[in-house]
Amino acid sequence: MLKYKNNNLVNVKKILLLPVLLFLLASCNTTIPIHSFEEEIPKASPDYYNINHWIAHPDKFDNSEILPENVENDTFKLDSIDVFFVYPTLYFDGLEWNSEIENKKLNKKIENLVLKNQANVFTGMADIYSPIYRQMHIHGYKDNTNGVKAFDVAYQDIEKAFKHYLKNFYKGNRIVLAGHSQGTHLLQKLFTDYLFKNDSILQKIELSYLVGDVSAMSFTPNKISMCEDPTDLNCYLSWNSHPYGKEITAFKDQNIPVTNPITFRNNKDASLYNMHKGILISSFKFLLRKSKLKHPKVLSAKANNGLLWIELESFPLWKVYKKLLNNNYHALDYNFYWMNIRENFYQRMSKK
Repeated sequence: MLKYKNNNLVNVKKILLLPVLLFLLASCNTTIPIHSFEEEIPKASPDYYNINHWIAHPDKFDNSEILPENVENDTFKLDSIDVFFVYPTLYFDGLEWNSEIENKKLNKKIENLVLKNQANVFTGMADIYSPIYRQMHIHGYKDNTNGVKAFDVAYQDIEKAFKHYLKNFYKGNRIVLAGHSQGTHLLQKLFTDYLFKNDSILQKIELSYLVGDVSAMSFTPNKISMCEDPTDLNCYLSWNSHPYGKEITAFKDQNIPVTNPITFRNNKDASLYNMHKGILISSFKFLLRKSKLKHPKVLSAKANNGLLWIELESFPLWKVYKKLLNNNYHALDYNFYWMNIRENFYQRMSKK
């Protein structure tokens, strides 16, 4: 058993919770742009011929290939699948509306937080392509003028990266899109602005993970629909995690479909605790050690009015997590169900 000098339990808990703190609490000390978008010197656009402008790519080793240490030898292996992954907002502490491609501090954060907690759910079953893009500052979501313009810059990069992938890397593999938060918003725009206008390319997309947003409201059903059952293809999955009982007035009676990432159905039935496979939790030496899958059978999920309600049985340090998360489970939209997502991906994509 580990022993700590001065028995400083508070500090120990903070160290153990580093990944969540970096995801959610970095914005507490955020610096925000105070100038208009037009006053900013335009950022250099990415060169996707440069392998370093991909945070994850099959032609180099990256953190998306690192599995949790207790599931390294699982048997989920598939071939001929590409995942185009767009990571979430981690640009909290800049003074400009868009991040720079060569922002080493931000890119390292993406490598250690997103690739090891989200994108790696597909490792061993797909080649992962994740482009670095000029991410919109988190404050852009609160500024309907400058934020929209910054988001459009980010989108230009994602569309450019996807077209580059199709032209230079695509070899006939099955294509899966996956994102979280800002990444999901950008993929939604990729659908509406590009894929829906190019049916021959849209037909190549076998599955999409539009996680961390109420995505279903944005799509025309005759173009793409939400997956109904655990083995459906040519559809999308969408959930947005919240504490059990939370309500958003604007969503009431809207009949917004939600994927339950435990059962992988979009009905309103709650999943049973014994169906939950575990939560991906990072070690206290997060940058040096791998994560572990822990605490199976502690979580139940239920769709309600566009949200995914989460009910958790107690597990070590959960009260601390809950307090730090401030009743916002958004950052753990992949971690909560990591192994359920992985098993279902294998089951679903093995269908063909």
